[in-house]
Amino acid sequence: MRKVLHVGPCDTPGGMATVMHTLADHPPEGWEANLLPSHAPGGLWSKWSAYRQARRELKRRCNTPSLRPDVVHVHTAADWSWWRKARLIQEVQSQNIAVVVHFHSGQFDAWLAKGGARRAQQVKRVLSSSNTRGVVLSSAWEERLQPMVGAVEVVGNPYRSLDASAEIGRDNHHLLLLARKDPVKGHAFAVKVAENLRQEFPNLRLTMTGESHSEHDWVDAVGWVSEVEKTTLLARASILLLPSAFEGQPMAALEALSAGLPVCVSDRVVGLPATVKQARWNDVEAWTAAVREMLLRPTEASTLQSSVADHTIERVQQRWASVYDSLR
Repeated sequence: MRKVLHVGPCDTPGGMATVMHTLADHPPEGWEANLLPSHAPGGLWSKWSAYRQARRELKRRCNTPSLRPDVVHVHTAADWSWWRKARLIQEVQSQNIAVVVHFHSGQFDAWLAKGGARRAQQVKRVLSSSNTRGVVLSSAWEERLQPMVGAVEVVGNPYRSLDASAEIGRDNHHLLLLARKDPVKGHAFAVKVAENLRQEFPNLRLTMTGESHSEHDWVDAVGWVSEVEKTTLLARASILLLPSAFEGQPMAALEALSAGLPVCVSDRVVGLPATVKQARWNDVEAWTAAVREMLLRPTEASTLQSSVADHTIERVQQRWASVYDSLR
């Protein structure tokens, strides 16, 4: 049985951790998978300590025959996430172990452009090893990043199948935002859109994760929710809102579509099926018009579900099997 070791923020709540756990729980046939956390919530000291511990543990595994992985699968965002991971990647390359560099960030292209040719060349150099593969989440990201860093593979995110017992009737005029608390996710913007829509739909409600307080009695700010609670929200809501300033390939969108829930996203979000509705980022009127149309003329659930067929765990397993096998 060959071994793949996933390295990244698997203990930090968020979309990347969800992907890591899903891939580790469902490795390709003939592979066994383990997780190595390289990040921790909290301040700079917690993050630095987690990174140092991950580096020590990675070295130990690479130098222990019974633990030595055949592939180290590194999950990275941009900025400091990349610089930390680059050192881990170079450590693995020095041990003559194959590496997958999995780009999750929705702003990696902007971060590269900000650093100029030198930054792009540094990333390209890390990927240039014959036993290393860069992987992006969609063809749209391939088009953006390949000219900067060289050839990359495309493997979309997998979604977990939702519990069928959560298939309860959908509410009317119930908007949902699933995201951590972060200004780039657009919580305050979603409230403004909902306020506009309540002029026409007075019973409209908005549920938001990430935020725990709201001044409006028609907003349910529920903080962080469990997987069971999230599944129930996806089954009950009318539309999922993703007004983010940037995303890689949001798991919330894939999970919503798989549940037959319509999705409206910012036009800054790429790499999602054509069944999602896009509206101009940070434009309240454009979002109000788009969501109004979706409330009045919802897309068939079966159409939404079919649009994420390539993101089932089984399909994504096949893609990862191909990538890992190419690194023998």
